[in-house]
Amino acid sequence: MFRLDSYAQRIGYAGPFTPTLDVLRDICRAHALSVPFESLDAIEGRLVLEDDLLFDKVVADRRGGACFENHTLFHRVLREIGFDVSFLGAYMWRPHHNEYSRVFAHMLLKVRLEDADWLVDVSFSHDTFIEPVPHAYGEFEQRGWSFRIAAAPGVEGGEGVEGDCDVVERRGADGQWVPLYKFGSEPRRVGEFQECLDYLSGPDSRSQIMNTLICARTLPEGKLTVINDLLITSRPGEESVRRLRDAEEASSFLDLIFEGHAPLSARARRIWRERFAQDGDRAAGKAPKPAAPAGTRAAPSAPAVAASDW
Repeated sequence: MFRLDSYAQRIGYAGPFTPTLDVLRDICRAHALSVPFESLDAIEGRLVLEDDLLFDKVVADRRGGACFENHTLFHRVLREIGFDVSFLGAYMWRPHHNEYSRVFAHMLLKVRLEDADWLVDVSFSHDTFIEPVPHAYGEFEQRGWSFRIAAAPGVEGGEGVEGDCDVVERRGADGQWVPLYKFGSEPRRVGEFQECLDYLSGPDSRSQIMNTLICARTLPEGKLTVINDLLITSRPGEESVRRLRDAEEASSFLDLIFEGHAPLSARARRIWRERFAQDGDRAAGKAPKPAAPAGTRAAPSAPAVAASDW
């Protein structure tokens, strides 16, 4: 049974349930900092976007979820509080292919409040804004990072979208603007995202996204993300991407990502070992460095970041 008080306890929120901007901001931040992003069910099963199932998963069982799951649940939370909220579909930027995904690979929410539209994104694999922002062109800062929303007419990809899209970009530590995703302003039905999930996991899809281990945690001072055997770390003014050296190091960062979620950490560590450690290496707790998938670039070299630094 869906209960707002149980959800609030899960994310550590003790404020009121009134449809105001302050409440929206506080609940967004609490959810983003409390519920990890993880694709474990996508790898080992089928994702189902049903409110009751997602409540059981994230709240009752204290698990995480992917963006489609977290935002479907969060949509229900905001609706119960009294917000005017709708789903938006987004096409993720694929840097190794220099294009956007061609089906929805991300979900975000739009809240109509105080005669303005506010964008909400509490679940993303990479560093993004976690507090609501006006749907308006321009730059803004959150947690030490600069973002901007800009018009993106005529950008390739996203064949199903009608009309132009807006793009969310983030300024990297090198000062360069990098797209995160583009999205249309037309409200979408949750069933459209379920169709995308079913397609991406089906035999006719060549996408690897449903077969990719993604574990991420938003922290007050940064973001930790494990994507297969890659470790991505970001703090204001610094970020790195490198290969995880072995299963022991992978376990240390997965434990950090899933702090307070011991069963999730154990499951992620098992999947990591099964996928990236060969028979001889498993016994020694070591993992080889697998070749990069076809069509991708090798991870850039970066200074080692110790789990103890976080």
